Amino acid sequence: MLRETYTHGLGRLDHAEPRLAAALGDVLARPGSLVRAVVAYLIGVEMGLAEEAARSLACGMEYLHTASLVFDDLPAMDDARMRRGAACLHVTHGEAIAMLAALALINRGYSMLWQGISTADARRRKLGGEWVEARLGPFGVTGGQALDLRGWRDGQSAAEVSEVAARKTGELLRLTLVLPAIIGNGTEREIKLLDRLALLRGLAYQAADDLKDVLAVQDSHGKTGGRDDELGRPNMVAAEGLAATIGRFHRLQAMGDRVAAALPGTADRWGMLKALKVPVPAPAIATGDLLEATAG
Repeated sequence: MLRETYTHGLGRLDHAEPRLAAALGDVLARPGSLVRAVVAYLIGVEMGLAEEAARSLACGMEYLHTASLVFDDLPAMDDARMRRGAACLHVTHGEAIAMLAALALINRGYSMLWQGISTADARRRKLGGEWVEARLGPFGVTGGQALDLRGWRDGQSAAEVSEVAARKTGELLRLTLVLPAIIGNGTEREIKLLDRLALLRGLAYQAADDLKDVLAVQDSHGKTGGRDDELGRPNMVAAEGLAATIGRFHRLQAMGDRVAAALPGTADRWGMLKALKVPVPAPAIATGDLLEATAG
């Protein structure tokens, strides 16, 4: 159901400008894993949202996430060539059309978020709107992307890299986990724990991504590694070394596990959160084993 909503969420495109329609058709035909959407939807249902409201929130978030990837891949950003196992949108359709497609996704994404938010009472609607603005605005994902582009060839600290990761990756996960709880019947404790978990999983995800980039691993989404150093982007391995980054990743995962275990209710109640636990790349595991053996 979520995949169908994502694929057809913009309605019929046959009356849209043909080049824009083609670009949107291509990007919507490759939805990826939809893991954020699935988790957001299931949390929303668990928090008492109606199925339609939970689905609107989930797909709205996924449209915003997809748009961020289209922008992230542009030549002015990461100059990527592959995404989700196919050529990036700007490679196939040109930069201008790719940007317009991303803007169309953002427009529809906000509309779908509001469809879900509007079902809540006045207090939760206000909190939900404020949460969306904070996560996506100049102090959230947009600001994180600007930090990412600042230029890091003259050195970077682990704290600086963590700040970029918290904004670029962590903020989207905070939107995913917390907004459904705010709009639903989430308690203050549940919201705080979900927020903490989202940040930890986001930082762990980015540490894993940095490891894959340094080890030149092409991930399951067809994103080629080895780009951070070439483009002068922040990378935890560059900031503190390979062994320390592997250790950081495992600490973040363990901290996230403890937060997840503290959520009220049984483990089954929060089973959807397991999908956000990202495994460290196999080459990094092998490297970590080698480093540990050498140290021993």
